[in-house]
Amino acid sequence: MACHRKYLPSAACCGSSLLSLGYLAGVRVTRTQTASQTLPMIMQRIGFATAFFLSFFCMQSSVSGQLSDADKQRLVSEIDVAVSQIDEGRFPDFQTSCDAVLRQIDQTKAYFQSSTDPANARAWIAYLAVEPLVDAINSDQSAVAIGLAARKLRVRLVGFAAGLELPAIGELRASVETLITSVVFRDEDRRKELIAGQLKSLVELVRSMEANPTPMQITRLAAVTRVLESSGQATDLIASLRQVFDEPNVAVVVSEAMVQEAIEREVDETRPVRDCILGTRIMGTASLDGRVTADLLPSADDARIYLTLDAQMQGRSIGYNRSVRLRTISNGQVAISREVILDRDGVQFSSDIPLNASLASRITAIEHPLGLVRKIAKKKAAQQKPQADQIALQKFRNQVRDQFVGETENAVGGEPSALDRARRVLKRLSLNEPLQRWSTSEDRLSLQALFRRRDQLGTVTPRPMVDECYPVMIQIHESALDNAFSPVLAGRTVRENELDQLLAKSGRQADAAATTDEERESPFEIDFARLRPIIFEARDDTLRVGVRGTRFLQGGRELKQAMEITAIYAPVEKDGIVSLVRQGDVKVDFPGGRRLTVSQAGLRRTIQKKFSSVFPEAVLNQTLQIPSDAKVEALRGRVFEPQMIVAQDGWFTIAVR
Repeated sequence: MACHRKYLPSAACCGSSLLSLGYLAGVRVTRTQTASQTLPMIMQRIGFATAFFLSFFCMQSSVSGQLSDADKQRLVSEIDVAVSQIDEGRFPDFQTSCDAVLRQIDQTKAYFQSSTDPANARAWIAYLAVEPLVDAINSDQSAVAIGLAARKLRVRLVGFAAGLELPAIGELRASVETLITSVVFRDEDRRKELIAGQLKSLVELVRSMEANPTPMQITRLAAVTRVLESSGQATDLIASLRQVFDEPNVAVVVSEAMVQEAIEREVDETRPVRDCILGTRIMGTASLDGRVTADLLPSADDARIYLTLDAQMQGRSIGYNRSVRLRTISNGQVAISREVILDRDGVQFSSDIPLNASLASRITAIEHPLGLVRKIAKKKAAQQKPQADQIALQKFRNQVRDQFVGETENAVGGEPSALDRARRVLKRLSLNEPLQRWSTSEDRLSLQALFRRRDQLGTVTPRPMVDECYPVMIQIHESALDNAFSPVLAGRTVRENELDQLLAKSGRQADAAATTDEERESPFEIDFARLRPIIFEARDDTLRVGVRGTRFLQGGRELKQAMEITAIYAPVEKDGIVSLVRQGDVKVDFPGGRRLTVSQAGLRRTIQKKFSSVFPEAVLNQTLQIPSDAKVEALRGRVFEPQMIVAQDGWFTIAVR
């Protein structure tokens, strides 16, 4: 539906950019380019180098989990307190939630009608299709029917369509989610008992948890946390859970050598000189030959990159003073530096800008038809030369400093960067921006992030430490994937053509040969489970991935039963490249053990065939090549190969070189 992809005038900005510097340490500059062209290209390299690091998604012994007995005992005590403090007044009220949704729907319609053209406003309103929910509320249908209509609307409010990040959509989504929650807690006689039961089950769960909790334990804990958060109860307990499970669950580590390779460049430029010093008009050219370098500075609270431009200047000019011409050769050196600071607030620059510059000039000829005039001019030039040299040096220093500072700081307000776009996508998917922890050592730049919503948890297991320094390493914990996919896919129906589109975007296609003509003519659809729709388990050097569903439909056959469709991968090294190879066939399991009918058993085989293309026999088994049109010139066409893949203690680690 193309109409709902239009941006509205008020949707232009999503906050300050972490990567909006532009390109740092630019391309090689030819002698036909001016200084005003060179520094912008130099500074443009910072942003795209950093964007590359963020978009790239031998190990020590396994890291022990951090859930201590003291933590468990404290949580159990707080659970007991929470049971005794269940407050009836904190539950979301069903009627109030209904009224709030109706009010927000009216405000959303008014927003589109006033913020965009009539055709686009109508397209948005048609896309949202709020009428079934409005009719259900206004006609006093059952709470269950209202909740079902609200869930269907919520699905349309979450997705990749441009514009779903608009504040009006976010406010409508929040009110719909509150309404869904209020349906769950509408029974005033039973809701306190429901929460008390959840809290009591939580006691047994916490007590049984291992030091490094299992994926199912984390799933159950996260599910109870979401219930408590939505009910408005046990706020202190939720805060304690978030405090215990607050280890970052995503990490990106980039070597200093990789930073330098992406940033450092030769500078070779020639620019025209037009100036006037002490009444003498000067015209000529000046050439700058040098290099921009980048070094990491150790910092535990942010990431610091020290940029330095070292260059030599050579100039030739002619000075015009009345009828006298003075030919001059100049030689100089310049070194200017500045720190680029990356932290959770974005990109900053240090105010301290060390600058060393020297400039020496020599008059090679004084031209005039009369010898007496030349003699007088030579004497006058010798008298003024010290002052003229000081003026020229100061102008040289000021020009370099102003241009260096201006280009760095102006770049921050430039075009929306990769992270700006990522922020918009997160809002469209009803996800929060990760909490960031930047740092640098002498040889590595690290970004650790905690990816969770207010009703989600991180991990207690710190990321495994890696001795060897790889160009790029990415580490992802199980909780990050669950936190990312659950709000988007939980309870959602996905059809085969949508899955094929996702596979095409990843560079793969479904295996048409693996399906019969009948199966190809009858595409399937699957309902994802509301709890843990995506399976991602990195344990014991294997990766178990899959989906959890509640219904599978293909042709006239339907299977309404909880199911898990999974594949297990293990790292395998071949010819110096490590890849993930599937161990055995795709498995289709039905938790609960209920016997299947003959038709359902046949459908099980269909599910297995369909998902064999989703979970191929090998993953990451090819080199990773940067596109030839990448904006970071130094990385264009570069080939990276996976050198390390480890799945341990809930962490999946991949490193390339």
